[in-house]
Amino acid sequence: MAKKGFQYKRLLDIKSLILNLKSLALRESESKRRSKNERLQRIHAQKQAHLKADNPSSNNHERALSSRDLQVCTWYTEQLNEDLRSQVHEVRIADQEVQKRRKVVEKSAREKQSLEKLKEHKDQAALKETERKEQKQLDEIAGRQHSRIGRSRQP
Repeated sequence: MAKKGFQYKRLLDIKSLILNLKSLALRESESKRRSKNERLQRIHAQKQAHLKADNPSSNNHERALSSRDLQVCTWYTEQLNEDLRSQVHEVRIADQEVQKRRKVVEKSAREKQSLEKLKEHKDQAALKETERKEQKQLDEIAGRQHSRIGRSRQP
């Protein structure tokens, strides 16, 4: 006899596994984004420290910069600016990757949820069908017993 109710348990199991794998990929992307954001903050802090240390209005009024020192400071500032631009770009790409993976996970979760709802409805329908058959069998048994009792009482 064929099994009644939800017959796609393996499919639901596979959907669950796929959702877990996609969730892991999302967490990995979020971790990479977090790492890139931290690096961006470090570069930004380096630049702020560099600008503060080389600020001519700071406590070093007496210290005159040679043209070579000024050239090195300018080059370092430009390098920090380039590092910042590059890191901002990497953070944006990481953000896009996280958003893309989040959408994939959300879609996969919706698909799994739909399958779970289908399972629930099929299982409920199968349970009702089983209960109906059992009730029919009980009614037949009760009917037979009633007719036997009725026949045994007849003279």
